[in-house]
Amino acid sequence: MSPSDHHCATLISARQQAPEKSCLAEPRSAVPLPDTSHNSGAIVVDQQQDLLQWQERKILAAKRASRSELSVSRGDWQKHGYAKTDICSQAGIRDTVSRVDSRWTSYESFVKLYEKPRIPVVITGLQESWKAQQSWNQADLSRRFGNHKFKVGADDDGYAVRLKLKHFLGYLQDAKHMQDDSPMYVFDGTFGDRDGSKDLLGDYSIPEWFSEDLMQLAGDRRRPPYRWIVMGPARSGSGLHVDPLATSAWNALISGHKRWALFPPGTQRHHVLPKLPGLEREAVSWFTHVYPLTQREDWPTTKPIDIIQGPGETVYVPGGWWHTVLNLDLTIAVTHNYASTANFPKVWKHTSKGRPKMSAKWLSVLKQQRPDLASVVSKLASCGDDQSGTSSSSSSSSSSSSSSSSSSSSSSSSSDEDDDEANSRKRRPADITDAGPSNSKRQKSD
Repeated sequence: MSPSDHHCATLISARQQAPEKSCLAEPRSAVPLPDTSHNSGAIVVDQQQDLLQWQERKILAAKRASRSELSVSRGDWQKHGYAKTDICSQAGIRDTVSRVDSRWTSYESFVKLYEKPRIPVVITGLQESWKAQQSWNQADLSRRFGNHKFKVGADDDGYAVRLKLKHFLGYLQDAKHMQDDSPMYVFDGTFGDRDGSKDLLGDYSIPEWFSEDLMQLAGDRRRPPYRWIVMGPARSGSGLHVDPLATSAWNALISGHKRWALFPPGTQRHHVLPKLPGLEREAVSWFTHVYPLTQREDWPTTKPIDIIQGPGETVYVPGGWWHTVLNLDLTIAVTHNYASTANFPKVWKHTSKGRPKMSAKWLSVLKQQRPDLASVVSKLASCGDDQSGTSSSSSSSSSSSSSSSSSSSSSSSSSDEDDDEANSRKRRPADITDAGPSNSKRQKSD
């Protein structure tokens, strides 16, 4: 909500990435050593120190690559001191969003009450059978995927910044790094396509309420990014944005707590993203500088809807809603964007303008498999609302941040905690990996 300005990148296929760059070999934890049993303990300590130093180099490389505007050596990652504030406190937050139990609520009721009228809702009971409920914890994930590189950000050129999970978990356990104002976090939209992480797909299933995935009819090669695994510590999160192509999203939280603020469709960007001194793209910055203004009597637009999402809860975000998400503690989640019959007309209008080639392919399949929706396209075209088959600039996009995302316009955005896979897919760049940062000039990265 499947992390945009950074929403300006064009959504394209993640299956076409160039080989990752590598210039250094990781020190081995076990190497041939002479017989020095009299000081074996010291040797083990030295080896551990070498590995920790290597890990620190990888973490710092990822930091520099993902947010080049911040100086690591000067302490810019901690310059605001947000870790010392109560920004992650739940005190005084009024969560007024409806909760529905999927075990006692029909799919038809969900569509009628929430999906068609585009009303956010928190759903319980969707994750009870998931293996992820037991296996998505730091210990098990480290054992299974510790040497796999997950995306933790994007550099100035749209290159994915990746870090081995074992190094990211080391980052989470480092008290010094956990003073970062807006820490790095995993937001990976290619986990289901890469050999080292695709097994995660077997740990959860798409809830029946969201199983209608119309964009899959366009084919995996053409469809935009749509699923992300998310893991982040307190104060990481997704900056204020609207999801791409008018798609809706569901965000299933496995562990931890997330704070949401949502504004309805039609809310003007300059109201919710004002130009304020000190306001940055990060979610923690928005909640610090803008959210207090939303509670004043002179706030110029609709007040935000607040949600505190807990473990086992799934947030449904209808297309067109502005939303920002702040992790209140260490969270692990999975999120998908999707198009269904209920939101198809709006999705089609955005997609036909922003993705004309994909739309042509999509329409040809719809005519065969969903003639009812193909008829909707014809009606939209007759009303002048459809521009399929014509060339136009993209009306939506996606981008990511190491810890947040933000929006460039009310019609261009990313998934919840949205990712910049679109930009990296278009350019097919090599990843910034454990090899360290590139020497190319970088201006910014979320």
